[in-house]
Amino acid sequence: MAKVLSQEEIDALLTSVSTGEEGDAESAENQKKLALYDFKHPNLISKEQMRLLENVHEGLVRNLGVYLSAQLRMIVDMNLLAIDQIMYSEFVMSIASPAATYVGQISDPSSQFVLEISPQLVVFIVERLFGGQGSFVSISRPISVIERKIMTRVVDRISHEIAKNWKSVKEFECLLQRFESNPEFVQIAPASEPVVVVSMEIKVRGNTTMMNICYPYMWISNVLSRPEVQSKILFGAQQTSQEERDLIESNLDQTKVDFKVILGKTTMTVNEVINLKVGDVLCLDTRTSSKIPAYVYNMHAYDAFIGCREHNYAVRIHSILKGAEEDEI
Repeated sequence: MAKVLSQEEIDALLTSVSTGEEGDAESAENQKKLALYDFKHPNLISKEQMRLLENVHEGLVRNLGVYLSAQLRMIVDMNLLAIDQIMYSEFVMSIASPAATYVGQISDPSSQFVLEISPQLVVFIVERLFGGQGSFVSISRPISVIERKIMTRVVDRISHEIAKNWKSVKEFECLLQRFESNPEFVQIAPASEPVVVVSMEIKVRGNTTMMNICYPYMWISNVLSRPEVQSKILFGAQQTSQEERDLIESNLDQTKVDFKVILGKTTMTVNEVINLKVGDVLCLDTRTSSKIPAYVYNMHAYDAFIGCREHNYAVRIHSILKGAEEDEI
């Protein structure tokens, strides 16, 4: 038997059909259940390896930000945006011409990499190094020979920082050898080969530019597949050697600490404190034969007795407190 719908039910049915709420809800549920996987571009880097790459380049970003701030005499904020695995052809197509790309050489294992800097940032850095105000303007011309010469010191420092921050994973020498304004002339890997692109954001005076480093995946794989690197990824940092322990203990033995002894305490009113005069005697809550607390910084570490040694006031350690909590004094 057919049911007669009310006008409110008819309006609600027409609204749900026109907006597609029911279909959207079903598609949302399906999207939650399904995870897309691109078989043409499989993820070759594991999460643990990606975390290691992030740690390396976070240090690189931090050091470069400090260096650029000192060179440009202004605050430069650098952030690590992303580390992506893409095809080399996709990386080249993402660079607009004319560009500022540097081809670098890594010694061990031998490989090349690409450093891509925004041309606007290059011109800004050159202007600031010459003492100008610096301005971010759209650049439609290639970087000149003079500007490249001025940038030599900056890119050399970038290559130094790359090698320095990779040192915890693998020691190698890094040198930026060649400049290219046309990205199509830069060929460090076949077009269909995967690469790892590190994207860094640079903020200066409210303007945002980009700096990218492109490593061939084969070089990344060779470095991260070494046994010592794999053990670091899987098990973390190894235990310190005896030589390192001796060095730390030697440095700690020479470290000066604040040592305090509390002879006693008393309680006074504000009026009594105001009326104190020279020669007044204050009675403390301890006797000369009582143990007094000795503090290392604000931690009650020892109990001691008051005494005298070679005509100097002194304390003799009576007991050592273990696991004592810090007391504010």
